Amino acid sequence: MRRMPLTAVLLGGLLLAGLGVSGQAQAHRDPLTDREVELLRDSAQVPKQRIEYLVGFARERMLAVDRLRGAGTPGPHEAAKMGELLSDLALLIDELDDNLEMYNKHSEDLRRPLRRVLDAEGEIQQKLKGLRDAATPGQKRQFAVELEDASDAVESSSVAARAMLADQLTKKGEEKKEKGGQTVQPAPTLQAPPMQVPGAGNPRSSGRPEMGGDPSAPLEH
Repeated sequence: MRRMPLTAVLLGGLLLAGLGVSGQAQAHRDPLTDREVELLRDSAQVPKQRIEYLVGFARERMLAVDRLRGAGTPGPHEAAKMGELLSDLALLIDELDDNLEMYNKHSEDLRRPLRRVLDAEGEIQQKLKGLRDAATPGQKRQFAVELEDASDAVESSSVAARAMLADQLTKKGEEKKEKGGQTVQPAPTLQAPPMQVPGAGNPRSSGRPEMGGDPSAPLEH
């Protein structure tokens, strides 16, 4: 399920805050800290750095879920917090996809960032599966929707990232061929020295130029 873009969430939150609407009444909670917003803003023109930030933010949310899960049996409060983090994770993955699509349209080289994305999303998928398998029925009731959204977001993102990486590898390979497609001139053929026939009045080897001798040297008797 496609969620509202992160930029729209941020703008919507600011608008509701300006109208005096309480945080509980907001349809979407701001998933980013002030520092994270600043980092994304400063890296808008640096595709690889911006992708790295978004991957890192998504990983941090998943690690936070793991910490809550590993602190003992999560109670209602912890389960609700896990639901918020999973919702943030889904939004961040969607924002990551939007950025990848945008940079790809501008012909940015994303081969290394895409591999990084696939590695991170593979880890996150495993953790989400573990959370789904270990959650109690009561916990699942509290964050089942958020868990499903996060799982769907990561899965669809990985499918898109693999396709984009394959496309970039093909295009970059073709570009490399085009750049290296200049006609190569064949190397000149080396002419072998004329064969000397023994007994035909030829100088001995000590006087052969091809053997390093002096052709003007007198013959020894």
